[in-house]
Amino acid sequence: MFTLPMTLTQRAGARQLNRDKNRCGIVKCFDKEGRSFEIEERSVDCLSHLMHMYENFFPRAISQGLPPARDDDLNQWVCRLLESGWNFLCRQDGVIVGHAAVLPDLDKSDGEYVVFVLQAYRNKGLGTVLTEMAMRKARNVGLHTMWLTVEAFNFRAIKVYKKVGFEFCDEGERERTMVLRL
Repeated sequence: MFTLPMTLTQRAGARQLNRDKNRCGIVKCFDKEGRSFEIEERSVDCLSHLMHMYENFFPRAISQGLPPARDDDLNQWVCRLLESGWNFLCRQDGVIVGHAAVLPDLDKSDGEYVVFVLQAYRNKGLGTVLTEMAMRKARNVGLHTMWLTVEAFNFRAIKVYKKVGFEFCDEGERERTMVLRL
C-alpha cells in the first residue's frame, strides 16, 4: 500500500492551511512564496472558467500535443476531462491557474493522470498539491495505480512526479510512462 511520504503540512513546497474541506469542498493552501491558493474538486459546472485558463496556456500543444492548439479541439478535450474524470482546480485570487484530472478505468482499477499549471505559477508547489489531491481521491475510490506519460526532457515535471512516488516503467526516448502504485 502506497502512503504519502509527508503530509501537505510537512511538505516544504506547499503548506496546507485547513486540512478538512469546508462545506464548499475548498482546500486552502500556501505556495512556496507564501501566497494563498485554493484547490477544489469540480466537474462540468466550471467549463467556461477552465476554458479561460487553457486559452491563456502558453505554449499550447508543445508537450504531447496537449493542451490542443485549436480552440474547437481544446473545447472537446476539456469537456472530455470534465465529463470522464475527477478534476481538481487550483485558484489564486479567484482565477484558475492549474488543473489536474484523473481519468479512471474502474475495470482495471487504474487511472490516467494529467496536470497543467500556467507558466507564471510553476515551480511554486501548486502542481505537487494538485497531484497529491488527485492521488488521495484515486486511493479513496479504490484505484490501485495511476499512470501518466511525460516527455523525456520535461525535467521539472518528472521531478514533481518522482517526488510523490511515480516511477518510470519504460525506456522511451521522447515520451516516458510513469506509474504510481496507490
